[in-house]
Amino acid sequence: MDILNLTPDKGESKKPEIERVEREKDEYILIGKYLRKKGLRLYAYNYMKEELYECDIRKKEAVNLIPEEGKLIPVNLGLEEVTVDTRYIHFEALNQKNAEKRIRRWKEGKVKDLCNLREYKPEDIKLF
Repeated sequence: MDILNLTPDKGESKKPEIERVEREKDEYILIGKYLRKKGLRLYAYNYMKEELYECDIRKKEAVNLIPEEGKLIPVNLGLEEVTVDTRYIHFEALNQKNAEKRIRRWKEGKVKDLCNLREYKPEDIKLF
C-alpha cells in the first residue's frame, strides 16, 4: 500500500526529462545527390552571418553486396557523405581564396548562382 505515492508511474515522465530527450533526438534527411568535380572542395556559405567554411566530407565505409545470378555485385561503392545545414549555400571551389573570390563575384552580380553543384540524374549519364 502506497499512501504517500512515492513510487512514480512508469508511463509518467516529468517535463524536463521530456525536453532533454527531444533535444537529444536528431533527424538526418537525405536532401539530394549531387555530382562533384574531381579536385574541388565543398564549401558552405552563411549569407546572414557572412561566414564561409569548408565542409567535412566522409567516404562511406560500408559497401552493400547484392547477390545476382550467383555473383555478389557491390553497390554504393566509394560514395561520399556530407552532413549539411539547409540554411547555408553549398558550392565547390579549388581553395579558400577561390571560394572567397566566388562569393565576392556573386555579391557583385557577376555570378548568377553561388551554388555550382550539378544534380545527379542517372538518365542523363550515357556511356556510349
